[in-house]
Amino acid sequence: MMTGHDPVPVERFFELATEARRADIDAAIARFPASERIRNPIAIGLRAMKSVTGGDVPGGIALLKRAVAHSDGRVQQYLLELLIPLLINTNRMHEAEEALSIANDAESDLAPAFAASRAIIAARQGNDTASAWFAAEALETGRAVDNPMIVGRVLNRTALAAFYREDFEEAQDRALESARWFERLESHRSAAIAYSILYVIANDWVGDPDVARFYARKMAMTAHLAEDLALENMGVLAQFDIAAEAGDAKRVRSLRNQIIANPLNEQYYRERFSFTISEALALGWAGRFDAARVALTSVRNNEALTLPERALLDALLAIAALATWHVDVARRAARRTISQTAERSGKEPLFDSRRRRIARILAAAVCIAVGDTVRGRRALSRSIDPDQQFAGIISAEGMREDEAPAMMRGYAMFFNEACRAANRARPSHHLTEAELEVLRALPTGMTLATIASSLGKSRKTVERQVGNIYAKLHVGNRAQAIQRARDLGIQA
Repeated sequence: MMTGHDPVPVERFFELATEARRADIDAAIARFPASERIRNPIAIGLRAMKSVTGGDVPGGIALLKRAVAHSDGRVQQYLLELLIPLLINTNRMHEAEEALSIANDAESDLAPAFAASRAIIAARQGNDTASAWFAAEALETGRAVDNPMIVGRVLNRTALAAFYREDFEEAQDRALESARWFERLESHRSAAIAYSILYVIANDWVGDPDVARFYARKMAMTAHLAEDLALENMGVLAQFDIAAEAGDAKRVRSLRNQIIANPLNEQYYRERFSFTISEALALGWAGRFDAARVALTSVRNNEALTLPERALLDALLAIAALATWHVDVARRAARRTISQTAERSGKEPLFDSRRRRIARILAAAVCIAVGDTVRGRRALSRSIDPDQQFAGIISAEGMREDEAPAMMRGYAMFFNEACRAANRARPSHHLTEAELEVLRALPTGMTLATIASSLGKSRKTVERQVGNIYAKLHVGNRAQAIQRARDLGIQA
């Protein structure tokens, strides 16, 4: 518990924690006796924020939870104000609700911030009415508080709440106001958080790579001024994503070297996911689809992935399979992606909507490339491709890069390189592995029903594959197919 002899008053502690400058935090921690650094809630809170800015958010959350459990009164309320945003940002909504349930709204300075946090949680749960009410209350009471840091934090959170309500114009206005507010206060870490919201809006809603790159750079620069390694790394990673999606190979190489030099890129699954997608795109441009497949598979089974994230990985894995002419694998992965990206019910985060759309477009392109044209064209419905832009630029030969949107060119380059690799790997007979399996069973004299049973397939599937075999070998019956296969050296 805090006593009157604590070397750092609670108000000064909150100021240090929100600024999160490592040198100031180290100096404040040094004022505590060694034995108190692991017991005093304020000392633990300072250590937690040092962990967060150093890239160890899980460790920081654990320390803050410990500090909250061993404190009460004003100290506990300020610790909760630091803990709740971290829980929300790491998608621990249930834990954030539990923390808010013990928050004391009678603490006048912090009540607007807690209300803004409730607005975010309500928006994430799809309750837009409650979210808007909490946000309005937070803004009204927050502007009257004589604490500029709380005012700025309320602006930041109401921007995030508006973002999750899909009111992107309000989110953009609030985030801009927040960024300017914190820059006037020279609170660089908080300004970087505001720029992160503006980056996502520019990248996923506006769709302008130049504006998105500007905000990503601002995020990295202000985080650097704040000495927040985690936020700075996130800003660099955002620039890496933009360069990869735009197909800017030169900038991708430069930013990749910068990220690799920083060990934080492996800290969280979200950062690792974004890095892996961009890395796989760059590997595909160079024709290294085996390496791209390994990278994508390494994160594919992470339980923390959202469905759109998993769908995007599956779509890229389908393209990697196409590059090596594993047509059946590519077809299965593409069909799975189309199933995963069916029209959603309810709301989803903007970045997930964008990933779902990209995944479905890429899966449709794979279907068209492997000859499943009807399924591919059907997947490019107007809900995914309202102007039918992609329907006109995708063919069995690839995707016209010059007509693709600026932030899809990297994916178009990846797909086109896979198509070129597939043309080199494709056998002269153009038969898939599944069709070869059926072809090798034809000389046995078994009926199609028996062949289907022996291969564990349905009769309809085998009939369709036999029809494909006859068409690709330019024959009309089983005997001719067997002879043609022997002429081509497919079977003895």
